[in-house]
Amino acid sequence: MSNIVQLLNKFDQVLAKGEAAALILIVSVMTLVVFLQVVFRYVLDRPLDWSEEMARYLFVWLSVLGAALGVQKGGHFGLDFFRRMMPGPGKRFIRILVDFLMAVVVLVILFQGITLVQMTSQQESPAMSISMAWAYASLPAGAGLMAVHLLVALIKDTVKEG
Repeated sequence: MSNIVQLLNKFDQVLAKGEAAALILIVSVMTLVVFLQVVFRYVLDRPLDWSEEMARYLFVWLSVLGAALGVQKGGHFGLDFFRRMMPGPGKRFIRILVDFLMAVVVLVILFQGITLVQMTSQQESPAMSISMAWAYASLPAGAGLMAVHLLVALIKDTVKEG
């Protein structure tokens, strides 16, 4: 069983590195696009029509992928105050309860996000004329990554305590 846990842990770490690389790329592209917009608008007096929309969609992807990486790193706030006050079994109960509630929310976002992507696949964005599904796909993608991280953490905690 420990080999499976080690494999899952390695997969989780590789996934997190991929997320971190994607975040670096998104921030870089977003910075470049906003810089170009400033130069084109104020120096060349020819603003780019698409730059604000692209920066906005990149920011949405940045937020959702960052949230997924936060789940993997344990960076989201929890009921840490209550967990520290409780004895051993109470700590475990609070952790399981918080993880369960997070999983419920993440699964709702995942399935509703998939529905939203399907509903908006025929809509075009105003400035870039791309499918709005690309913008909304961040929800199921991020929720799917969060679900994987939560599942790995749950398995690791169960094996560690079991």
